[in-house]
Amino acid sequence: MIRILTLAATAVLMAAPASAQSLRVSTAGKTPAQLHIDITKAARTVCNLATLGATFPREMYAACYKAAVDNAVTQAADPALTAVAAIKLAQR
Repeated sequence: MIRILTLAATAVLMAAPASAQSLRVSTAGKTPAQLHIDITKAARTVCNLATLGATFPREMYAACYKAAVDNAVTQAADPALTAVAAIKLAQR
């Protein structure tokens, strides 16, 4: 299994591509539920930084957060993590 995931706010969400943010999330010894919590925390941090000073911060934050979590779950390629993410999304 991948030991570290990287969450990144894509340049599409930023006016300046050089401002893209990323954060690493360790996967070692974590259950899929714990990993999903860490991914969402990292996504919040990355997207808060990525949307500072944005014209439409709420909309950009929501798009950034969804993309960051989706990309991290896809990057992990773990069916159990994908299932946890789907359950969390359905609960919203």
